[in-house]
Amino acid sequence: MIEAKIVFISYSWTTPSHEKWVIDLAERLISNGIDVRLDKWDLKEGNDKYAFMESMVNSKDINKVLIILDKRYSENANGRTGGVGTESQIISPEIYKNVSQEKFIPIITEKDDDGKAYIPTFLKGRIYIDLSSPDNFEENYESLLRNIHDRPVYIKPKLGKAPAYLFEDSPRRFKTSFMLRGFENQVNKNPQRVNSLLKEFLDEFYDSLKEYSIIFSSKDQIEVGKQICDNIIQFTTLRNDFISFIEILLKSELEFDIELIIKFLEKLPLYKRPLDGKSSWSEYEFDNYRIIIQELFLYLIMIGLKLEKYKFVEEFLYSDYFLQDKYNSRNEPSNFDEFQHYVNTIDPYYKQAFSKNLYSSMAELLITRIPEGYSKDLLVESDLLCYYIGVLNNKRWFPVTYVYKLNGYFDLFDRLISLRHFEKVKILFNVNTPIELQNILNKLKETDANSSYDNRMRYPNSFDSVKPLYSIIKIDTIGTKR
Repeated sequence: MIEAKIVFISYSWTTPSHEKWVIDLAERLISNGIDVRLDKWDLKEGNDKYAFMESMVNSKDINKVLIILDKRYSENANGRTGGVGTESQIISPEIYKNVSQEKFIPIITEKDDDGKAYIPTFLKGRIYIDLSSPDNFEENYESLLRNIHDRPVYIKPKLGKAPAYLFEDSPRRFKTSFMLRGFENQVNKNPQRVNSLLKEFLDEFYDSLKEYSIIFSSKDQIEVGKQICDNIIQFTTLRNDFISFIEILLKSELEFDIELIIKFLEKLPLYKRPLDGKSSWSEYEFDNYRIIIQELFLYLIMIGLKLEKYKFVEEFLYSDYFLQDKYNSRNEPSNFDEFQHYVNTIDPYYKQAFSKNLYSSMAELLITRIPEGYSKDLLVESDLLCYYIGVLNNKRWFPVTYVYKLNGYFDLFDRLISLRHFEKVKILFNVNTPIELQNILNKLKETDANSSYDNRMRYPNSFDSVKPLYSIIKIDTIGTKR
């Protein structure tokens, strides 16, 4: 329960109409949950009026003293005459000794011919509330209520935390970080610029990747693996800029040209070969970029799934990609499986550094790099989705992280029993009705049953395989519930 505020009203008995104005104000304050002390109500015959005034001004129970100012009040206060003169002698020391006081609130009810408020000397310079004109009375009366109830319109925000990047030790910073910080504000103010801002960011991001080229200090397998892993860790800040930018883009709900991101992905394979025209190299020299490319693609899928932007996800899983090479030649269009690379050059380093028998060092690296706001399950589900869509469309994607799925729950598939959910995600399966998806899954199930080969996807040394899609989706229940 909100505790009622108590105010005392100090005023001059100027005219009957002024006294009525004061009473009307007092009654309205009471109707708004404020307990009012007023001489008309609280000062009885036989009481000491000066003691009453002094008690009202000095009482700790009184939250605010409203000083109703008109011409006569100001004249009596300055001349120290009448009851107002006495009250002003009691009030003024309290005001003078505390320049930041908030208990005494001047209320203007009358102005001179030049529009200047009548204010006694002891209140000069104090901020007042103007109730002298009907034109702004309601607005200013609300300000008075907010002041008394301590509910201002503008509240100072809570102190936040300094950005973590300010305290990083010698961080590698890129222009993308500065572009990211202003992106949300820019798209809010100029939504028509969203495509140009997106292109500028992706171009800058692409160019920044050059900074992660590795000059290997040794050909030793362990040292090579260590340099690649260290490089990927250093890439984290730039990667997080990418994730945050795409998140802001999707949350803005603005229409943008997805082709800009497709073209960005098409350029990434250029980093799998020397950019400087070098004619001789070893494949491992660009394995860090292979990991980077796969991670960036996976996070595009992850962001889309997290924000339930299924059309965004579908674009990357069904688009044709005209991958670029250093000769700028155009080959036959490729599919999303071109962005997966299995890198085993880090295995010797992982085995020595962590003494673990891992199914995949690359999968372990991906799992340990999940940023705040994302989960292990979401990464694995994104990886598995790429695999399942690949199976449905004769593409090859090995879900390297599948062994990290701690439970069988997969929200995207488990909720297909809901027709409403089906309508949202059907675009991922390239179908229009539940029956179409049921037919596809039944045909896949039949094909596997008639095959003489074990088509289950697994690591060579693992008993656990990737469950086929028809075994994790209850085919007959698709779209049967609301």
